Amino acid sequence: MADPIRLLREQQEKRLLALGDQRSQRQQRLSALDLRQRQLQGLVGEYSGCGAEQNVLLLRNRSQMGQQLRPLISQCERQLEVAKQDLASIDRQWQRQLGRRQGLVWLEEENARTAQRVALRNEQKQMDEFAARANKARR
Repeated sequence: MADPIRLLREQQEKRLLALGDQRSQRQQRLSALDLRQRQLQGLVGEYSGCGAEQNVLLLRNRSQMGQQLRPLISQCERQLEVAKQDLASIDRQWQRQLGRRQGLVWLEEENARTAQRVALRNEQKQMDEFAARANKARR
């Protein structure tokens, strides 16, 4: 029969790996959103700046383009905030799971040490009994 603590540890390790994968995916999403936001802000900066050409139509087009990009930036900022919160949640779950796994590893090791101590005590007890019988037989 398999050790239930080992089975539980293996189950917790699988859960930890799954959470680690989710965590990586969330970090990648956060990075992508951050990049998108910086790109949009760069575009707004380009369109809001006045160049050397003072063509009225060009200035009006730049202004309209900047106005159309601002809602996209706001949407991206909201998505970025949600992604940060999501990553923080997954990160907390991952850390709790890591603690559970480490606790089970410690428990497994403690059980192994206890079993080893019991085996050594039993072996010593047998040696003592053997020595006592041998000593009794000599008398």
